[in-house]
Amino acid sequence: MTGEEHWALWRRDPRATPFQSPGWLDAWQAHLGGGEQIDLTVREGGRLVAALPMFVWHDGDARRLVPIGAGHSDYCDALVDPAAPDAVARLWAEIDAIGDEWDEVLLPDLRPDSPLLGRVPETWIAIDEPGEVCPVLLLPAHGPLLPALSKSQRRKVVHDRHRATHAGGAAEAIVGSEGIAAALDALFALHAARWSAAGQGGVLADPRVQAFHRTAAPALAEAGLLRLATVRFGGQIVAVLLGFGDERRGYSYINGVATDVPGQSFGSMAFATLIERAVADGAAEFHFLRGEEPYKYQWGAQATRTVRRTIRRR
Repeated sequence: MTGEEHWALWRRDPRATPFQSPGWLDAWQAHLGGGEQIDLTVREGGRLVAALPMFVWHDGDARRLVPIGAGHSDYCDALVDPAAPDAVARLWAEIDAIGDEWDEVLLPDLRPDSPLLGRVPETWIAIDEPGEVCPVLLLPAHGPLLPALSKSQRRKVVHDRHRATHAGGAAEAIVGSEGIAAALDALFALHAARWSAAGQGGVLADPRVQAFHRTAAPALAEAGLLRLATVRFGGQIVAVLLGFGDERRGYSYINGVATDVPGQSFGSMAFATLIERAVADGAAEFHFLRGEEPYKYQWGAQATRTVRRTIRRR
């Protein structure tokens, strides 16, 4: 499977998220990969119509076939061309064909509408368990974001921005390609400071994770999928929110916020910037991704839960 045809299939699948894109998965495999990649693919007339890159995770005595990107991807899934109705059944056949390489298939973080939650071959058993809660905000079809928010959240956004202005001004932006490196530097530093205050390292402390994001971000930016929101105050970056988006959905992934400026809510300003960009993109949904932090529901998001599917032979 070439990168070009992988991207082409990604663009044809209306359910595809950045977590299934080559920009994300290639970077994950390069820096965080857990084993040899196994590209499960389906073709029609030479054209790629389904793809599910996986690897074998040796968990004690068990060999688990797991999607590339698992653990760091809030959504895992196959890419499927909607014009190929039998593509998923053929993917199952591809997995069955390498049955001597795995004891169990683990499909974590599947969205409820995933094609991988359909019927499996009769010789298998599929066990579905509740996964992570990923709150989703429905965006206004027309017009700006603020009027669509609850009165309390609308007042909070306006108040936070006014307060920053009165304190000397803050600049919100979605950075371009030239600003990615500096924004990621600030993200790693701000995130580290927050977790250090709690006596912990945080997920971004791992140099491999940092290298992964430094590789993935430019690749996603080139594809038009990166949304890296920053807030500057006093000439310094005081908030960074790493997100993604296209004309279908917006996403917030991870953030870092300065906490040494009293009375300021730079984090909420970064979220407002990112969500407003999703509205401008024409997206219908904004995904806060895994975690039930109260602020997500204050924006008006509704709880949605992923599914963890485990497949074993009878």
